[in-house]
Amino acid sequence: MAVQPARQIARVHPDGDDVRRRILDAAEEVFAGRGYAAATTREIAERAGIGKRMLFYYFPNKDAVYRAVLERVLTGLVAIHEHIRANPGQVAGLPAAAEQLTRFAATNVRAVKVWLREIIDGGPHLAGLAHEYLEPLFTQVAGEVERNMQRGVFRPGDPMQVLMNVGGLTLFYFLMQPLLEILWERDPLAPEAVDARAAAVRDFLLYGLAGAAAREGASS
Repeated sequence: MAVQPARQIARVHPDGDDVRRRILDAAEEVFAGRGYAAATTREIAERAGIGKRMLFYYFPNKDAVYRAVLERVLTGLVAIHEHIRANPGQVAGLPAAAEQLTRFAATNVRAVKVWLREIIDGGPHLAGLAHEYLEPLFTQVAGEVERNMQRGVFRPGDPMQVLMNVGGLTLFYFLMQPLLEILWERDPLAPEAVDARAAAVRDFLLYGLAGAAAREGASS
C-alpha cells in the first residue's frame, strides 16, 4: 500500500499548529541523532512534551511523522529557490539563492541531515518526494541556467552540474561541522562564520559562473 503524504493524514486540533510544530521539531532532533530505525514515537512524544496518544492524534504512525519532517525541509528549500523565478536572467540570481540556502542550512542542520540521510540510504520516500518537490524545481532552475548560458551571462556548461555544485557548497558543508570544528578551531554555526560562508558561496558562484556578457558588463 502506498504511503499517503503526511499533510493528508495529519489531523486538526484547535492548537494544532503549535503542537504539530513541536512534534516535528522533536522528531527532527530524534531522527537526526538516531536515524529512522532507532527512533521511537515514545521519545518523540516526550521531547515534544506530549503523550503518545496526542502524537497519534496528529500522525497515525512513525512513518507519517518522518515524512512530514522531510516535507517540511523540502518546502523550505523550494521556497528559497523561488528567488530564481523572481530574478530571471540576472547573473546574481543563482548565487544569491545559494547564499540563502547556506543560511537556511546553518539554521536547519538537523533537518538537512535527515533529508541527506534519506538520500544516502535510498529511503522509501526519496523517489516520491523528489518527483513531487524537486523535479519541477530542478527543471525550472536548470532551464534558467541554460538560458543564461546561451545569452553569455553564464559561461557554457552543463546546467545540472551547476545545480549539483550549489548543493555541495551549501547543504553538504554543514554536515562536516564536527570536522570543521577540529580543523578550524571555530564554531561553523556562529553568526560571523555563517556570514563568511554565505558570502564565500555567493562570490564563488558569481565569479565562477560569469560568462563573457557578465564580464563585459562589469568592466563597462
